[in-house]
Amino acid sequence: MKGRISIFALIVGFLIIFPAVSASNWKFDKSSVHFYMYGLATCPHCRHMKELIPAEYGYGSFTYYELLNNKHNDALFRNLSSLTGITGVPAIGIVYNGTLVAVIEGEYNVSATPEIVKAALKNNGTLLFVGGRTYILPHNSTESMRVYRELYYIFVKAGEPAALTTSTPSSSTPSPSGSSSSTPSSGKKKGICGPAIIIGFSVIPLLIRRRR
Repeated sequence: MKGRISIFALIVGFLIIFPAVSASNWKFDKSSVHFYMYGLATCPHCRHMKELIPAEYGYGSFTYYELLNNKHNDALFRNLSSLTGITGVPAIGIVYNGTLVAVIEGEYNVSATPEIVKAALKNNGTLLFVGGRTYILPHNSTESMRVYRELYYIFVKAGEPAALTTSTPSSSTPSPSGSSSSTPSSGKKKGICGPAIIIGFSVIPLLIRRRR
């Protein structure tokens, strides 16, 4: 992550859990969560998440930013890539009680949302699921909070929301080659579709280590 994140968390197995999380009195409030998603009309993973999230939480809890033929959103996505290493879509930000608690590249198990929120709050940070790995952006350092504010701006403040539709784009829709621009940090091209990662949190499989 090019030194931007000081704590590195790697998925290591289903037997490791955060202590005392299950005993906590904390209760997930479904009305306090909002999802922000960057995606492409040509991406089947994006279309899937556009159906799953509103079906579970309602359309009022979901904001979608289309990248196809939208230079403004595409520029924001490139900034997101430089901050996190995300190169594919869908790219989903989860906000709970006004705090960005997670950023996810690819599909994920929507039913795992309460556990993702709980893990972020427990560790006082924002979880980043990127390229099959899990990181945590801690909220207790100046540099981390600078990155957090940039991510919050990209997901919550800056995007141009697209009207949600239940129609499915034709498979003959041209590939958005014009929007597959290079990422500033890595030089990689933005993929049309991100990984179909299914993140399940029946337990929290994270091992937190210091990164120099």
